[in-house]
Amino acid sequence: MLSLSIPYFSQPIQLIKETHQMDGLIWFHQGGGESSNKEWFSAWPESTYEYLGNGSTRVTSYQGDVEYCNGDFFNLLKKRYPLHTVDDELKATASPFEQGVLAGHLNYDLGLELLNISSRHLSIDETSNNDTSNQKPLAVVGDYRWVCEFDHVQKKACIYIAVNCPAAITHKVKQLAEQLNQPADTGSPDAPNAQTAAHWQSAMSFEHYQYAFDTIQNYLIEGDIYQANLTRQWQTTTQLSDWAIYQPLVEQMPAPFSVFHRSPLSSLLSVSPERFIQIRKQQIVTQPIKGTRPRGADAIQDQAFKAELENSEKDKAENLMIVDLLRNDIAKSAKPGSVQVDKLFELQSFKNVHHLVSSISATLAQNTHPLDVLKAAFPGGSITGAPKKRAMEIIDELETTHRGAYCGSAFYLTANGDLDSNILIRSCVLENNHLVCSGGGGIVVDSQLEDEFNESFVKVKKILQTIAPVTEER
Repeated sequence: MLSLSIPYFSQPIQLIKETHQMDGLIWFHQGGGESSNKEWFSAWPESTYEYLGNGSTRVTSYQGDVEYCNGDFFNLLKKRYPLHTVDDELKATASPFEQGVLAGHLNYDLGLELLNISSRHLSIDETSNNDTSNQKPLAVVGDYRWVCEFDHVQKKACIYIAVNCPAAITHKVKQLAEQLNQPADTGSPDAPNAQTAAHWQSAMSFEHYQYAFDTIQNYLIEGDIYQANLTRQWQTTTQLSDWAIYQPLVEQMPAPFSVFHRSPLSSLLSVSPERFIQIRKQQIVTQPIKGTRPRGADAIQDQAFKAELENSEKDKAENLMIVDLLRNDIAKSAKPGSVQVDKLFELQSFKNVHHLVSSISATLAQNTHPLDVLKAAFPGGSITGAPKKRAMEIIDELETTHRGAYCGSAFYLTANGDLDSNILIRSCVLENNHLVCSGGGGIVVDSQLEDEFNESFVKVKKILQTIAPVTEER
């Protein structure tokens, strides 16, 4: 392992923006500020794994060589990225990124395949294996052999290059280190010019939302489900680059589980507030969000919204349903009897909303791989409803577009078995100048149509307005 020192910045975006053109750039961060502990970025993956569905994975090497592999996607990743046993004493002092990282994102649509749900939204071109050259993947994961880590506790930054990093990538990383050691432009990121992005358009009218809401209410009354997460999508066209869009989002909406991921066909721009699965020292943690209120215009109104959320029986019931679902999901990979709820209905405040967040933990079962935990719980119950499979079938029936990366998960896995992941809410995807962003919420039997419709907009309003004009229409 080779380590290279670089300047430390409390806001690493000041450095990353100088080198943001890198292919395969991925940045996991916590929005900066004193609440952040560590964050990291990398680029130029040694191999990129694109899961095309139906058991087919396209693997592209850094040199551009392409091969197709058949079989389970997660098993392929486990085989190609073996974990290393690390002495506990060494693990306590060494960075988990010294041997690189496996990182990327899983689309929500992958969950449909995992649960054997046929989607009416995925076209033949997206599910067929006849022509795979431009086929949209259900997951994109890179094998990164180097990592630039920022430690905000010790206030230092370092680039780690694994011993098996290809020479060509090592050369580029060394050049990057030299560049980062030069004085950087630390000016504030510029806000996008609204003229370079068209007015946002909703893909779901109020009339259709009302129809979907009423249909879910009928399913609830009939006992098909206890809850379903209904979302809607906004779309725009833009000439902005992925990085030009993401810079102001990070500034306007700092969030603890944010990620930027530039993949071969699209870019994921996420300022997610929600953790999905974390594994540290054989301990599993998941932290679902259910229950939302907007931030107030002043301190008095803001406190009123907080109190309303904390005392809402409806929101607590909605949260509890998902807590129960996730207890079951992680129990599939946990030591029997180890699952417990550590926090229930904890109020957390973000720049645009207040949320109720619960925390569930368990001990990883012996001989269970971290990716097995991710697969068993995917997609996250907080963005499906309960029971999960039936809720997802109803979602596919009623929503007007497929979700893509939205409501999926970005994750990373280190060679010592540490894993962390988010739920891809508060996220945009840019592909060929087409930008999409979605928002939604859980529908239960005592939900109110107007409240739920408005909440779906409140959650993403600040994101949309940061990028382009938007008008909420009935």
